Amino acid sequence: MEYARLETAKLRDIDDTYYYGAQCRQCGHGARLSVAKLRARLGDDYPLAKVRERLRCERCRSRAVVITFLAPNQRTGNLVELFTRKPGG
Repeated sequence: MEYARLETAKLRDIDDTYYYGAQCRQCGHGARLSVAKLRARLGDDYPLAKVRERLRCERCRSRAVVITFLAPNQRTGNLVELFTRKPGG
């Protein structure tokens, strides 16, 4: 099975088994983003690589958001642990 590439894919190229996780650098708020809601808001032809620049933290309104994009074969992972781990740890 071949998966969509982040660099060239559009929202239409992925289904709801893909996952976006978002973490605010300012306040630390984290959330899982619904691909279906992103598609409804941005359209099927919106490039995946540009999703981050449209995000804003729902708590503090900062645009300093880090996103994690995982393909279906990468769904098992603890994003909380990744966001709280110290670099190099």
